[in-house]
Amino acid sequence: MSATTTTHMRIVRARAAGGPEVLAVERAAAPVCGPQDVLVAVRLAGVNFADVNTRRGTYGGAPGPRGLGRDVLGEVVEVGECVRRLRPGQRVAGFSTGPAYAELAVAHETLVWAVPGGVADEQAAAFPTVGQAAYHLLVTASRIREGESVLVTAAAGGVGSLVVPLARLLGAGRVVAAAGTTERAGLAGADEALSYDDLGSWDDRGRAAAVDVALDGVGGDARRAALGAIAPGGRLVHFGNSSGDPEELPAPRAQRERGLGVVGFHLEFLRRHGRAALATSADLLLGWLGTGDLTIPVHDVLPLERAGDAHRLLESRTVRGKLLLSVGPVPEVHRGA
Repeated sequence: MSATTTTHMRIVRARAAGGPEVLAVERAAAPVCGPQDVLVAVRLAGVNFADVNTRRGTYGGAPGPRGLGRDVLGEVVEVGECVRRLRPGQRVAGFSTGPAYAELAVAHETLVWAVPGGVADEQAAAFPTVGQAAYHLLVTASRIREGESVLVTAAAGGVGSLVVPLARLLGAGRVVAAAGTTERAGLAGADEALSYDDLGSWDDRGRAAAVDVALDGVGGDARRAALGAIAPGGRLVHFGNSSGDPEELPAPRAQRERGLGVVGFHLEFLRRHGRAALATSADLLLGWLGTGDLTIPVHDVLPLERAGDAHRLLESRTVRGKLLLSVGPVPEVHRGA
């Protein structure tokens, strides 16, 4: 596909706020590449829970059809006049500026990175959100130190399943995975797997079982349970609220009495204000993917026309790892259990 000969493309849009059935493939004008942008012919697009919220209309915004997706893997077909770092023909992965569930996507040159030859397409496509989020949750937000213990909720999901191997690569000690059931938590391959119910009775196990850092993107009962598992002087990093429950955090006095650090993390903040940090971590993550020191679990790759099915799967809470949409033929991948 060439930006010079293609004026229209296929794109998935949410026709209105609602369930997965509102998603449909449509024809649209190809996006315009700005001075500091690159135009990418999309091979694979990542599916994230943020896309589900966009489809539902959780984030508000103007009513009417809207595009979805930020994670993109593909080939650069056009560069803006001010772009110096990338060139047509390069395989890149990163964050698109506009919708990624499409045949063509625009991205700012500072938010996509060249993919080394040894990295498979599906691994590169899976890395932008889950890889960058997991890395910066551990390094930037919690400032993990060698030997410290880590707890992560939603451990079978995209971010959670990557926190476990990344924590080990970064020198963490014991890693504990929590999920809705012990079986799902066990999929993460952590040193210990617990259901949220088991995690809720953590206090009965004594101080020796407590963790230095808890990472929670679920909220509600899961966050309350994670808080109870943190040792005095430990840290909580909250990075989402997929439960939909009203958000709660410890009162200031409770934080002081426990010496508890509470940090909020949102990847969008780094996309806007921390692009140099994202570039550094992209080099590390893609390097580890290339050597095989890190592998991102890929649950499935579905064709673009089945975006609605991908959203249903994600909302079912049965996905292990990352879901991807393929614009072209579905590649052969190792599928998660």
